[in-house]
Amino acid sequence: MLLPRCARAWNSPGHMIIAAEAWRALPPKFQKRASELLKHHPEYARWERALAADPQGLDVDAFVFIRASTWPDEIRGSGSEYDRPHWHFIDYPLKPKSFPKESPSSATDNALDGIAVCEKSLASSRESATIRAVSLSYLIHVIGDIHQPLHCCSLVDKAFPKGDKGGNDFFVKPGERGISLHSLWDGLLGHSAHPRLQWNEAVKIEAEYPRKALPELNKARAPKDWSLESRTIAIEKAYLRGSLKGSTDWETAPALPADYIQTAKAVAEKQAALAGYRLADAIEKYLR
Repeated sequence: MLLPRCARAWNSPGHMIIAAEAWRALPPKFQKRASELLKHHPEYARWERALAADPQGLDVDAFVFIRASTWPDEIRGSGSEYDRPHWHFIDYPLKPKSFPKESPSSATDNALDGIAVCEKSLASSRESATIRAVSLSYLIHVIGDIHQPLHCCSLVDKAFPKGDKGGNDFFVKPGERGISLHSLWDGLLGHSAHPRLQWNEAVKIEAEYPRKALPELNKARAPKDWSLESRTIAIEKAYLRGSLKGSTDWETAPALPADYIQTAKAVAEKQAALAGYRLADAIEKYLR
């Protein structure tokens, strides 16, 4: 039996930053519609209590929207009826040196399929409020996922004939200890899980990357386009067109190039900006 990979694209802070960006980009009437819908989410009461116990300078609507972004990761492997482990990624095979474009390893039950299911649910007047709230949480999360380049690829070469699972099996050494390339990219947007701090980071990224500075928003309009955009970034910036040295275990992981993390962090911040704007646009489209 094939087991789903355990990767969690962007860590919690990354997802919160993207959600905060989207919330800030939403017109007030769509903020209100999203908030009213999330009141039907299975975890709404818990999130409301969490904010009451630790006020963070955020109103409850913004806080719940941000917290909803991490929930699909929190329930992975929990046995929850809402767990959709395959929705978090789409694996386009990356085969050096020419990197030919190939179809993903799974044509269905992947991130693109998940987004389509969520959009259909949100647009339906017949769907229950609870399912639509769950779908909104997943939409927030999965749109963030496919902007993490290593959730849209799997390197296939002599060392990884069956693929490296989006960098989960590809180890590098950014410091004293080796870690997976996937984990490295997951953490590029930070490690603090405090929603207020992620709100502040979202403000900084928004200032650095306003809509008018991102021509990609007009060039790539559909989720599949976004996933292919991430595939290209994985080739060029994550694997350095096949020249990045890695290992199959953390103990023998080679050191990263000196400027790798700085460059990767800039890429991650731009990807977060794109994800936030695209998420806001999707919510406006499907919560009419």
